[in-house]
Amino acid sequence: MSQFTVYVSNDLRVPSRGYDMGLGTLYENDDIEVTFLEAQGNDAIDPANVADADALIAIQQQVTEETIRELPELKLVSAFGAGLDHIDIDACTDHGVAVVNAPQPVRNAVAQSTLGMLIACASRSVPFNNHIRERGFDGRIERMGNTLYEKTLGTIGLGMIGSKVVELVEPFDVEIITYDPYLPEERAAELGVRLVSLDELLVEADFVSLHCPLTPETRGMLGTEQFEQMKESAYLVNTTRGGIYDDAELAAALEAGELAGAAIDVFEGEPHVDGNPLLELDDCFLTPHISGVLIETMTEQGVIVSEAVLSRFTDEIPRNLVNPEVYDEPVDSSLLSPSHR
Repeated sequence: MSQFTVYVSNDLRVPSRGYDMGLGTLYENDDIEVTFLEAQGNDAIDPANVADADALIAIQQQVTEETIRELPELKLVSAFGAGLDHIDIDACTDHGVAVVNAPQPVRNAVAQSTLGMLIACASRSVPFNNHIRERGFDGRIERMGNTLYEKTLGTIGLGMIGSKVVELVEPFDVEIITYDPYLPEERAAELGVRLVSLDELLVEADFVSLHCPLTPETRGMLGTEQFEQMKESAYLVNTTRGGIYDDAELAAALEAGELAGAAIDVFEGEPHVDGNPLLELDDCFLTPHISGVLIETMTEQGVIVSEAVLSRFTDEIPRNLVNPEVYDEPVDSSLLSPSHR
């Protein structure tokens, strides 16, 4: 069997913490060569740098139609998590390239981070962290927070991660309302959530948490008009994707007091955030797209990706397949990605 060449778009290994990205089975296989690209941004992968690729593991960099058509040996493109907005799936399908992702491990990690952000917003943890450094205990009562208990949580989207958040907030006795035009009423009833329109959700919710992918349909779905609909006491939490709203419009709404605060893990144009107006807001809880990035989670993702690469190496259908159309015969539903079943 000939050498199988795998390129990884970003080298995230941390030897000091024993983190090898979970790709150990690939490193150990003498018939598989793993090469890490030097680029760390999110530009398109240059096909000239991966000309002999049999598989691409795309973490941040984009896989475009221009990339795909210049790689005649390419058999597999894998995301390193749930998100697929950086991969041109249609182009991959047109060129006979299987696409997979690894959404399962990220579910618990992002849900955990979302719960932490909801609690931090309610308790005003970030403002108080700044307050004690600047003023000590003076004036603390004026800025006290609210309880999360018995409030209304509105989720925009309710897939794998959103449904886990619903599970985690159950002890807080929150009412959960959801805007998700693709969620069947039976599934909503099973989860104990009330389906509403987007307008209803924005008006009623004390906390709005985003759990939808970035697609042409969701890009820019929120903006100045929608933020004005929210309660002045409400909080926005985003651990999904940048681009669902204009960051400058959210910053303006926060400065105008149209909502009480926000906890944001994802940004437009990331990883380039210099000049982003949200960074100027001291009371805004911000993290660098890290909510799903935990040692255990990332290792599990790497294991899933490695299995997919090995499957493609042996001409088997990989697990977590996103584009079954790439195969002539029907694909067993158990092999499809949970996000595309």
